[in-house]
Amino acid sequence: MQLTVVVGIVSFTKAHRYLTEFEDDELFSDCPNQPENVLNVHGLANLTELTFSRQQDNLHVSGNFTLLWNIEKTDRVQVKLDLFKYDRREWVPTLYSIKSTNFCPIMFDKNQYWYTLWVKYITNIDEIKNNCLNVPGTKYILDDFDMYIVIENKMQNMEGEQKLRIELKAFDQSNRMRPTIICYEVKMNLVKLAREVKAKLPL
Repeated sequence: MQLTVVVGIVSFTKAHRYLTEFEDDELFSDCPNQPENVLNVHGLANLTELTFSRQQDNLHVSGNFTLLWNIEKTDRVQVKLDLFKYDRREWVPTLYSIKSTNFCPIMFDKNQYWYTLWVKYITNIDEIKNNCLNVPGTKYILDDFDMYIVIENKMQNMEGEQKLRIELKAFDQSNRMRPTIICYEVKMNLVKLAREVKAKLPL
């Protein structure tokens, strides 16, 4: 019998913690300089029954929203998230980008970060989960919750103005992209917290 021993080197590095302060009271803003076929968040959903209110460091969310995006239930939805940092009077792309080419199968996955952020507060998941973002008229009903987000980062300094760009595309069963694209942004300011934590980082 052959025994293989794998040796790992572990070091300790300081992970900085940042508090997220949202800039816009309505949370969402438009992506700039987009063609006519690119819709903002209001092309995705009717948010008139969704309210945001500031409570100290939290953004309190309550109400519900109803899907409007005119795509088909069988479409494949692609979601891309890109983080930008405001530096020297312009928005500069960062290293942080996430892309899911087939979002619906993982939308309600409890291991995904967006589940903890807001999906777990949906009260009618069993009723709407098969519709994903694809069926206009689907109403997402939410419990009230507070968006209090602390980010830990061990790499570059993230303090300052940031924005997260969310882009959604739909593809039919022949893999042809639907003509309308959804794009919106969430602007925020990251404030470094005084306390630092130590985290293991494999070399």
